[in-house]
Amino acid sequence: MFSSVAFYINSAGPSQPFMGFGIYSPEGLRDYIPNANLTVPVGQTMNWYLTLTNDMGSAQFVQIVVRMGNLTTPSPNATTPLTGYAPLLSLQQFVGDGETTKIPFTWNLQVVNESANNSTVFLAMLVNGQAVSSEPIFALHGQNFRLIFELWTFNSETNGFLYGYGSSSSRTGCWLQVWFNA
Repeated sequence: MFSSVAFYINSAGPSQPFMGFGIYSPEGLRDYIPNANLTVPVGQTMNWYLTLTNDMGSAQFVQIVVRMGNLTTPSPNATTPLTGYAPLLSLQQFVGDGETTKIPFTWNLQVVNESANNSTVFLAMLVNGQAVSSEPIFALHGQNFRLIFELWTFNSETNGFLYGYGSSSSRTGCWLQVWFNA
């Protein structure tokens, strides 16, 4: 009985593997408040970091899928990624077990393309040195664009990336978004 009590006292409690995911500027997105009309002018460079914390028990090969959205774009959820919207780009990185990794995400608006009646706006952007376009996504008067970041992890059973993290039978979707106006 004493050995059973000693074992119970000295055993670590159960833990749940997880991946943490965040977006930060050099100032920690200190001035960003959702729905507070973050306005990004043409030419202003935004230097952000996508941070990933891995407590899954093994190294993880991750892919961050970045998509453009607007006010009417559906959101991903805990089980389903955003489908039907092409990625702006994908970023891949290995993250060691117990480590936190920062992935640079630098972007700026190159051109704000307005329709003839100035009501719909499309964006030409430079993201991590790659020219990308928001088309077919537009925003009325350049208001309520959003960048959507989805976490995908490599699964050796399927030999490909799956949305979220966890085993093939039990996965947790993980996504973030940042709203902005052009």
